[in-house]
Amino acid sequence: MNDSNLTSVLESLQQRLQRLEDKEAITTLLNHYCRVCDTHDFESFGNTFTEDGVLHYEEWGEIHGPAEIAKAASVEGHIQGLQHSITNLQIEITGADTATATASLIFFAAPDTSKPFECYACGGPYEFTFRRTCVGWKITRHKLHRNWAMGHDPSGTFSNA
Repeated sequence: MNDSNLTSVLESLQQRLQRLEDKEAITTLLNHYCRVCDTHDFESFGNTFTEDGVLHYEEWGEIHGPAEIAKAASVEGHIQGLQHSITNLQIEITGADTATATASLIFFAAPDTSKPFECYACGGPYEFTFRRTCVGWKITRHKLHRNWAMGHDPSGTFSNA
């Protein structure tokens, strides 16, 4: 193998490694996004978004910016048991500093954990866009469409009941 071929191989490996590292960083971001919401750390939840980030959940409409996103998500604070799970994650790196993803949400809420059988569940498809920032990957746009639900949402938090 000559120097030109070696350089080409190394550049290709570098690009492939960067894509893998970016996908891992985005997966870690989304795991953090779920975990901080479940633990009622809504400020950290808001900070998973860029300054111009948009959260769009059909029941709430579009919410802009980390502070407003944190405030909107804080309506879940009165629910003792929360579990947000993202499955079927498909990430596509679309540029040096941009990416998109689709996933499925499975969500459970138990308003009173001493009554675990009284819960609400829902799920549906997510669409995300991301941008690499000086502190790492962040969400620029989030869209969630709820296409199924089970149980009763007594607070109306998720269903405008």
